[in-house]
Amino acid sequence: ALIGHNQCGMVNLVARKDKFIKGLVENAGWEKDWAEEHFMHFSPMFEIGNEVDFVLSEAKRLRLRYPKIQVAPLMYKVEDNLLYQVREN
Repeated sequence: ALIGHNQCGMVNLVARKDKFIKGLVENAGWEKDWAEEHFMHFSPMFEIGNEVDFVLSEAKRLRLRYPKIQVAPLMYKVEDNLLYQVREN
């Protein structure tokens, strides 16, 4: 199973740029310039547009990479603490 979740911090990561950088500086001891450079370099690689679309695209990618392994895309919904199977077209 491949499990995604809603309320993901990687969705619209650019909108949280300042908070992300502040966290690296205050919690990890990074210099602000280094944290900004890190964010600008890596955020485009890790930002996702939509949780459901992402889990579906990852399921497809994994199926192509590992054709003998069954991949089931699931979503965990934070609000109700339940796991849902994602319907694929």
